[in-house]
Amino acid sequence: MAYSVDAGVLWTFTLLWLVIMPTPGANTLMVTHVAMTRPPVHVVMAIAGNMMGILLLAAGALLGWAALLEAFPRLRLFVQVLGAGYLVYFGWRLLQRSRTTAVMPAVTTAQPRQRADDNTVGDLRRTLALGFLTALSNAQAIAFITGIYAVTGILQANLATGLASVAIMIACNSTYLGMLGWLFQRGAVRRGYARFRTRIEATVGVLFILLGGRLMWRELAR
Repeated sequence: MAYSVDAGVLWTFTLLWLVIMPTPGANTLMVTHVAMTRPPVHVVMAIAGNMMGILLLAAGALLGWAALLEAFPRLRLFVQVLGAGYLVYFGWRLLQRSRTTAVMPAVTTAQPRQRADDNTVGDLRRTLALGFLTALSNAQAIAFITGIYAVTGILQANLATGLASVAIMIACNSTYLGMLGWLFQRGAVRRGYARFRTRIEATVGVLFILLGGRLMWRELAR
């Protein structure tokens, strides 16, 4: 039936995605940083934004957007450079902040110092946008997901199976990132962050710059 889910194909996809999902990348780095530096509601917003981005990437894979990007190299280049540039920009901001906090008194409490506007609607929207743009920063993710869909048979299955695979992807990723966010919200981890805040922010900033630079270089070198 056209509306019945192909359980065998879906099971194969789920097993493969569970193996691939924990691979460290920009999404895990982003959630880890938000969890250590912001209140819990921001972790929720960051993950929500990230899932919106992943949903868009997965939909693009199902609809054949990877072929569209390949057919229009300039569009692919624009999207890729824009996303990579965002990662570089965010990393640079963290580096700048690490230099600023280096001359400030050390924080000794379990909670990192919070700004007065931490929970305003505008600030929460910025965290939501951070999660969304981080997910979309690598346009090649559409091609990657398309490859996973092709290998597991999702592309050859019916629409119901494809939509179910997207739901599984969102459920797995949100659970994984939620557990990661919970872990890095723990008091011991936050106290460690407060003690080594300058070094951690500088390291995370460099990692974001390297991720963005790698994506940009890979696209420009094609």
